[in-house]
Amino acid sequence: MSTPGGKLISITSKIAQSLLAFYFLHEDESLYVNELVRRLELDKRNLVKKLTEFEREGIFKSEIIGNQKYYSLNKKYPLYKEYKRIVLKTIGIEKQLKTALSDIKGIKRAFVYGSYAEDRMDAFSDIDIIVIGNHSTVLLHKKIAQLQKLTDREINVISISQEEFDAKVENEDPFITGILGKKRIEII
Repeated sequence: MSTPGGKLISITSKIAQSLLAFYFLHEDESLYVNELVRRLELDKRNLVKKLTEFEREGIFKSEIIGNQKYYSLNKKYPLYKEYKRIVLKTIGIEKQLKTALSDIKGIKRAFVYGSYAEDRMDAFSDIDIIVIGNHSTVLLHKKIAQLQKLTDREINVISISQEEFDAKVENEDPFITGILGKKRIEII
């Protein structure tokens, strides 16, 4: 099966997943190979092969500045939006949040809100989540800190008990009703 710009790209390898998850969370980044090796902790030779493949397929583009070749996402790639949605949901931050939070007992519900959920993130945006339930906030913050390091993106967490959340909804708390009235992504 092929796309308007070539064949469908494979996202099954660890390198492909790391690259795409990172870049779709940092859409405006343009990085050279050694910086990617350092930030993503990947093998340089295999990374170069995957970047070359992705550039040939059209989802990545490159630019030479000085003696460095910088890689970035090609937002004009015909299936860019579709790949972004697939990557973020299956191997990106949404999947990573679900994996991290599912290990914590007592979480009843968690969702992402704000600029990420509304698909208006920029290079300076953080990720906002609400975690509802009776759970260990120490463990929650430990998991979130690990995820922040992995994604190189700040994650703001509101941790609230189910009872407190229900009371805020019932009392029409402006902050909570404002969040509930906008687009959000259910994690748990």
